[in-house]
Amino acid sequence: MSAVPTISILTPVWNGLPYIKECVESVLMQDFQDWEFIISDNGSTDGTRDYLDTLQDPRVKIFKQEKNLGIDGNLNFLFTKANSSLAYTLCADDYFYPGALRLVLTEWETVSSDTAFIAFNWKEVVKHSIMARYSYEILPKNLDSAKSQLAFFLFGNIPGNLSNVSCKVDVIRTSGGFDERLTQAGDFEIWARITRTQGMVLSDTETAYVRRHENTASLYLNKQGQLFAEHISIYEKLVEQLSPRFDRKKLINYFNLEICSFHLRHAIKAVILGQSASMKVYLNNKSSIFWPNWKRLVLCLPFALNETVRMRLLVLMAGKFINRE
Repeated sequence: MSAVPTISILTPVWNGLPYIKECVESVLMQDFQDWEFIISDNGSTDGTRDYLDTLQDPRVKIFKQEKNLGIDGNLNFLFTKANSSLAYTLCADDYFYPGALRLVLTEWETVSSDTAFIAFNWKEVVKHSIMARYSYEILPKNLDSAKSQLAFFLFGNIPGNLSNVSCKVDVIRTSGGFDERLTQAGDFEIWARITRTQGMVLSDTETAYVRRHENTASLYLNKQGQLFAEHISIYEKLVEQLSPRFDRKKLINYFNLEICSFHLRHAIKAVILGQSASMKVYLNNKSSIFWPNWKRLVLCLPFALNETVRMRLLVLMAGKFINRE
């Protein structure tokens, strides 16, 4: 390994067994070997720390937190320890495909200097919803700052999982890092914030297998409306950024039909299951980009109940924004 490794692989973990073993092995088996692998354990109690103690490769650096920093706090810690100019965030549940690091570095050689991060596995990410598939069809693969802001507004957290992203380390550090007040949408927030001044690249190159499984804490917090509250703050800033270029009223209409309808749908499901907290958050939150409560209920309800109709309308509206650009 060179004095300064070419790339830092950053893995936050909390109770990562059994998947952390596959994650680690996938890094060790890469054909490109000039890397450092930094793992920060966030207070595991399931034997993860015992497993990490068995790792002998000097390129693997283990940190054990005395108290749980939260996912975003742990990510910020990892970025303070990175020695490379480039990083790849690989979650402990996930693993690299063979040859992934070489492909990542080859991609970085082709992008413009103002690219802050590359979102890999793009073709795989978009399989999971109509809007995502539409974004794949209509978005360019190289997006400057202006196009990136519009893309995040229309299609949400485009990179998806953290394990899809390679970024410049200094970009994270100089941006102030992940917002540790957020528990659900910290990655969405930082990518949207960074692209106010820099661009991003969407790549079909398959680098990592990302597990899709339910997370009990995430589901609980979503029922409490936490994700909706965090989305509001992110979209307020996106609307502010886009208002000089687009009709603010149309931006607000899109936000309410897209984001508010989505969260109303989940709030209704939670109420049916006897959970009222998310509906209270939906009705009681205040924002300059909200329709009045009666309008958010009356106009959003049909789209909350009929996902197909909602998606068709949003595809039509998103197309108009992009054609306007």
